[in-house]
Amino acid sequence: VLSVSKIDPDCDYNITQLIQSKGYPWEEHKVTTADGYILGVFRIPHGRNASSSTPGRPVLLQHGLLDAATTWVINFPEQSLGFILADAGYDVWLGNVRGNRYSRAHVKFNPDHDEAFWDFSWDDMAQDDLPSMVYYILNQTKQTQIGYIGHSQGTLIGFAEFGNLSNDIQKNVSFWAALAPIAQVGHEKTPLKYLDTDSKELEKYWHKLFGRNEFLPASNILQSLGKFACGEFFFDRLICENMLLIIGGPDRKNLNASRVPVYASHGPSGTSVKNMVHFMQCGRSNRFQAYDYGSAEKNQLRYNQTTPPIYSIRSMKVPTAIFWAGEDWLADPTDVAYIFDNIESLVYEKYIPNYNHFDFVWASTANKLIYQDLINVMKKYHPI
Repeated sequence: VLSVSKIDPDCDYNITQLIQSKGYPWEEHKVTTADGYILGVFRIPHGRNASSSTPGRPVLLQHGLLDAATTWVINFPEQSLGFILADAGYDVWLGNVRGNRYSRAHVKFNPDHDEAFWDFSWDDMAQDDLPSMVYYILNQTKQTQIGYIGHSQGTLIGFAEFGNLSNDIQKNVSFWAALAPIAQVGHEKTPLKYLDTDSKELEKYWHKLFGRNEFLPASNILQSLGKFACGEFFFDRLICENMLLIIGGPDRKNLNASRVPVYASHGPSGTSVKNMVHFMQCGRSNRFQAYDYGSAEKNQLRYNQTTPPIYSIRSMKVPTAIFWAGEDWLADPTDVAYIFDNIESLVYEKYIPNYNHFDFVWASTANKLIYQDLINVMKKYHPI
């Protein structure tokens, strides 16, 4: 039993409070996609001790599955990539994809009442959310290129969109880094795989279990459970570690134990059931492919072909750095090998044997093992 004397105020802070409490400037922006989703995007224009308030070159940080932009600023300044990049001189932008706690809005649909709001998967995040954020940031900063750093699902939408030859976003991204990279997920080991079914009716199975709308939304109940079960007065290993490891990996040895209640109280941040079904489909097919509508007829209507299109990594030209791990249950090393076999724009890669999925954003050693290398290589392609 682990005893903690008092609640860490970071457990109850929202993202702007997390940023402000550490002494950094912040801005909140609303980015509207072509299909009407309103995304909450947050900016740290410069470091807390900057000699000039003039921002450096922009970098967009994109969170992972069931996460939010808080993940980049949830640790102390010398441990959080969002703060570290700002102090290094970059203009830091923290994105949120449709449906999470900071992007739960639409020009037409109400997320609490309209099923249509939740009719999306990571296809839409790649095709609409990512370019909308990139072009908004370039317009705001009057720059022509951006740096991009993704974690988990943030890498998935990067691989999908940057390799899409039907658009020209590649010329606007000078460099990107993939932390815990995902494309194929056929070998993932997370407990989520047990929510698969041998039936061809995967979509109906999930709808029966979870409905058609929101999956694991941010809620006061879950935040309180995380805060209390992970160390306010006691530590319940079964509850706390299961909350943290539903996606991540086998243990939390690389985390600062005193921060675990903070991590748990800020997640999960929600997504759509359809997005989770898409992940399940990709796990089953072991293909990096678009959403499967379940029949040749429906796919034909949507894609003008009877099967879901396959995304191409090989056609991606953006200089790419990959950081991957040995104990990552979602970005399994076997699946990461698919990326290495297909990528032609790799400029740097680093393997961390004892990291899991969340260590890339939360580990107390991430700055030493990952972030300094990341910044050094990014400066070559996207200098401050």
